[in-house]
Amino acid sequence: MPEPFALVVVAALGLAVGSFLNVCIYRLPRDKSPWNPSRSYCPQCHEMIRWYDNIPLISYFVLHGHCRRCGSYISPRYLLVEFLTAVLFAGSFWMLKSRGEGIGVIAVYLAIIGWLIACSFIDMELRIIPDELTLGAALLAPVLSVFVPALHRNVPMGRNYLFTSDHLGGPLAASLVGMAVGAAAIYLAGAGGKLLFRKEAMGFGDVKFMAALGGLLGWKLILLVFFVAPVFGSVIGIIHLLRTKEHHIPYGPFLSVAAVVAMLWGDKIFQIIGVTPLL
Repeated sequence: MPEPFALVVVAALGLAVGSFLNVCIYRLPRDKSPWNPSRSYCPQCHEMIRWYDNIPLISYFVLHGHCRRCGSYISPRYLLVEFLTAVLFAGSFWMLKSRGEGIGVIAVYLAIIGWLIACSFIDMELRIIPDELTLGAALLAPVLSVFVPALHRNVPMGRNYLFTSDHLGGPLAASLVGMAVGAAAIYLAGAGGKLLFRKEAMGFGDVKFMAALGGLLGWKLILLVFFVAPVFGSVIGIIHLLRTKEHHIPYGPFLSVAAVVAMLWGDKIFQIIGVTPLL
């Protein structure tokens, strides 16, 4: 079991990462660099935010959700992203550490969670997922898989190489197969939906998103994501339809929730449905 101090440290890390994710969520879809300028600024008056006004969670409450200089309203999304990242980081760290995952897998899974949060909030706001996030993760996935092969090989957790147990070939093949399976599954679902409903059912951003996620999680977990996401999507979609009469909703957040479920409880789900860990 992880020590309480470790959980506090990971939660604090989550707050800091959440603050940076807010920068990415605002800047990336607007073709702005998350690194330049290095300091956050008010979107209305463009005043650089002082360090004591940029403390995660605390500064939002101190300023009552407004810019100190111009008084413009600050979206509660900033607060939500920081809080959500801290909670998910601490909770995921506790679960992954408790079940015996190595530090490499834990670090990558926490990075994936941060990536999922950024993708989801951008998708909810603008109905897009920037290529910087999807293609960047897709390029990084095979590299991470080679350096952290336990991402794809932990038999008790239901993960195992598909073709070979060779040092390089195993994790690399697992990542590439996962990318192909993730992209193909969501693409075919979108094509089937378009044929059935005579309109676009899935954006190509979701295809790139699932390819990147498949490269990080492998083919079994990405298939689990594919089948779990509609469960969340149907429930929220019905509520959204009843409230707004709008049929189209961004699918990225549901894929993200399903991905967190797969990472944290995939082994339990495999056991329940009887999927052997040797495949």
